[in-house]
Amino acid sequence: MNPIPLAGRTAVVTGGAGGIGLAVARRFAQEGANVVLAGRTRASLIAAQQTLEQTKPWAPLPTPAVHSIFCLNVADPIGWDALPTITILTNAAGSSQASLLRRLSPATTHALLATNLTGAVLGCQIVGKQMMSHRRLPGRCIINVSSLLARRAVEGTSVYAAAKAGQLGLTTSLSHELGRFGIRVNAIVPGYIDTAMTEDLSKKPQLIDRIPLRRFGTPDEVADAAAFLAKNEYANNCVLNLDGGLSAMTL
Repeated sequence: MNPIPLAGRTAVVTGGAGGIGLAVARRFAQEGANVVLAGRTRASLIAAQQTLEQTKPWAPLPTPAVHSIFCLNVADPIGWDALPTITILTNAAGSSQASLLRRLSPATTHALLATNLTGAVLGCQIVGKQMMSHRRLPGRCIINVSSLLARRAVEGTSVYAAAKAGQLGLTTSLSHELGRFGIRVNAIVPGYIDTAMTEDLSKKPQLIDRIPLRRFGTPDEVADAAAFLAKNEYANNCVLNLDGGLSAMTL
């Protein structure tokens, strides 16, 4: 078994400055990939890059991995066009919602859709074209980080949920459209994961009690799923539920 199966591949992770995105980036670095952290805030990206540079691969690499940052507004196609040749794209950028739809301003609604759906669409569109032109590159794949909220109703998350549901539709459609070119497209559907985005929720025992495993997941557990999808060459239109069993519970 190859201990560094992603050696030599370039993995771009949006939302890579923290939370799930950074955990995925660390795992890819351990697997030997060259990782590009993409996000809006340079200072946060630099701090995350330093974390990656301290992350050792699980086995010696033929050539040392190079980890870099790229300032990117995922909803701006111009930014995507400037990225290097990509083998693995993980769309992990996201922004949360905690307000009823009737109280959202049009600007906030647009921003939620732009970050959580438009960014993933643009990434798949532009990077997908790039991947099609590099057919000899092994392991070309796209991983969309959706959410259990795409499938399960929670009040005050309507636009976020709609965007994450859109990511699942995008994944299914593109697994067929790009699969014929050897490009795999898959999705992860996390439930409640212990990040800054869910810090307040993790203090609610009534919510913990609804999860069969009685805890939130960790970013590293989501990263495990991303690594599987990046390495398994027959995973296409694979949608991995990662919610501790919450989706099995009745409303």
